[in-house]
Amino acid sequence: MVDQLTQHDPRRIGPFEVLGRLGAGGMGLVYLARSASGRRVAIKTVRTELAEDQLFRVRFTREVEAARAVSGFYTAAVVDADPRAAVPWLATAYVPAPSLEEIVNECGPLPAQAVRWLAAGVAEALQSIHGAGLVHRDLKPSNVLVVEDGPRVIDFGIASGVSNTRLTMTNVAVGTPAYMSPEQAKDSRSVTGASDVFSLGSTLVFAATGHAPFHGANPVETVFMLLREGPDLEGLPDELRPLIESCMQMEATLRPSPADLQAQLAPHLFGSGSDDSGTASAWLPERSVALIESRRGGRIPVKRPTGRTPGRGAAMPAMPSQPPAPPATDGWRPGPSASPVPVGSGVTADGPVHLAGAQVPI
Repeated sequence: MVDQLTQHDPRRIGPFEVLGRLGAGGMGLVYLARSASGRRVAIKTVRTELAEDQLFRVRFTREVEAARAVSGFYTAAVVDADPRAAVPWLATAYVPAPSLEEIVNECGPLPAQAVRWLAAGVAEALQSIHGAGLVHRDLKPSNVLVVEDGPRVIDFGIASGVSNTRLTMTNVAVGTPAYMSPEQAKDSRSVTGASDVFSLGSTLVFAATGHAPFHGANPVETVFMLLREGPDLEGLPDELRPLIESCMQMEATLRPSPADLQAQLAPHLFGSGSDDSGTASAWLPERSVALIESRRGGRIPVKRPTGRTPGRGAAMPAMPSQPPAPPATDGWRPGPSASPVPVGSGVTADGPVHLAGAQVPI
């Protein structure tokens, strides 16, 4: 779903025309935009306090260059970026598809074979990401989009750029507590690709059960459960336990690599008598496939100010030809945007937060 632009939003970012807001993340706002040729992209922008941090800019520039090298089939490719702009930004290919989070919330938990199919695709994406020298650091159901020919992992490399700046200089964990690894909860500065494997296991728990493996009343309680208690695997099919438990080993060195996971999953997916088409319709329930199809290639629904969306076949609201604020240029400054969630704020543990490590008993 796309939100309409506000008076604080830019109308252009670099060479792209901004169409609407896709959401907000730990780094800043995310916009839907299109190029002069009509290609749609998702543009991630940077929060003001990060844009003013020179150390962040140096690291973000390196992360952008590394992200350009990620070319795996199961990732959303980087198409353009300007880390030196007044507000740094990065554009990736826009994937018109529901997230794994949306699919499970709307259609229910997935069967074991569908979970294996997703796991194999995400593992291949992680292999591409790690091969470029990146660690995702925020792999979770909302960062896995599901299209007909497999999952797409998005936002890779960006959490890494954020978490290596001053946010982690005082032992701050950046990520999503319900899905992060124990070592990331303790200190984001030293995580390796094994941390993403743990997050993959956590994401698969959600896919198979409909709930996160760690779900406290607030972020601090969730991190406490992660560090002191085992994951909640209630409802997880027995046939998936060996796969997921291996990914969620507390000791990072005991977890399988993405390549190991692919080798482990292949016989289950493409063995004798299995459907080897590799498409969503071969593995996912009909309702999930219908949801994917409804998003593919259609017009993008834009939220009305009332919060209601146009019905099927309704015209999409036109973007204002004369925005209430002067059109922004590459030197635009964003208005209010996403900011770190304070510990004890009462927010749920499912969203991305920044946790002061000293306040979490470890």
